[in-house]
Amino acid sequence: MPSAPPPEQKQELDKVTSDLSRKREEVPEQLVSGVDQLTSTLRAVQNPQTPPQVRDGTVRTAQTVSSALNVIGDPGTPEAVRDRLTGLVKQVTAALHAANRPETPPEERRAVTLVTERSASVLPVIGDPKTSPKLGRQLARSMDNVFFALNHGGETQGTAAGDVGAVAGALATIGDPHTPDKEKKELAQATYDASSSLRDRSESDERIARMKKKQEEAASAQGLPDVPLPEAAAVCTNAVFDAVPEDVLTGDLKTVIPAEWKSEGVNDYYKSEKTRNASLNVLVQLQNDEMSEAPLAIKRLVPRLADAVPANELFATLGRPGLHCLRAALQLDKEAGVRSGSWVRMAEEKE
Repeated sequence: MPSAPPPEQKQELDKVTSDLSRKREEVPEQLVSGVDQLTSTLRAVQNPQTPPQVRDGTVRTAQTVSSALNVIGDPGTPEAVRDRLTGLVKQVTAALHAANRPETPPEERRAVTLVTERSASVLPVIGDPKTSPKLGRQLARSMDNVFFALNHGGETQGTAAGDVGAVAGALATIGDPHTPDKEKKELAQATYDASSSLRDRSESDERIARMKKKQEEAASAQGLPDVPLPEAAAVCTNAVFDAVPEDVLTGDLKTVIPAEWKSEGVNDYYKSEKTRNASLNVLVQLQNDEMSEAPLAIKRLVPRLADAVPANELFATLGRPGLHCLRAALQLDKEAGVRSGSWVRMAEEKE
């Protein structure tokens, strides 16, 4: 039988839905329909057939929107910032609502949810009173450009799809509280330039490449994390599960998953958790919509993840969690002589 949301996921869903219902009575009139859309989307993703990644992404985005509503409703918020956030919240809620329509193909639903969540991660930066007007404008315009591309089919059109995802990933790195201010500002400029090409495609390759370089610099500014192998592997694995399409993971992980997963087919690689031994407990949703879990050996899993995300795309795909992938690869190489593709060489350069 299909599986309902896990208890902790259901609790988060109920909490944010209740929060939004309460705030509906307080938000400006132009945001009421957006709050209604978001509340409706939260109810829709409780359907047992909803992939857990889509459900989680929707909840996290709704929580970000809820925080933005607090800033919008604060009398001390400058009018320009309030107007900026109001327009962006409307775009975020509309994008999530469209992604969860019944006619939306599953792969597009997941891609749009991820792009929307990553883009929305800069809403707290835009609403922060310490953020300069210039930075706030750049981030808002970059978000505008992302949603323009989504509304014009960018998430499904070859190279454009990759560029939309890349810009959203860069926005997520800017929204990461661990990103230093200097790198954040430099990345914001490069991201704005790159996002502009989503509208007119001018100098697209050069701008995207420059943005990815700045993103790697920003994400890796603090060096590799000093954490044990199981923790590094779990953070890395969860980031890959979030960002990499299921069809890619299915191919790259086919040699490490249990036989029953192969026979039934995996619909969604959901998340992993540390165990007390050299494995991660991995939770998936199978094609029959049931949830299943199994321990997967870290020394077998991480090299296959490196096949899914080569080093030159690691930070553009994962952002800061890419550092945990490099740490895991480096430790596996040193402790067990297990190579993880191009990750080890990049890890050695950043150590």
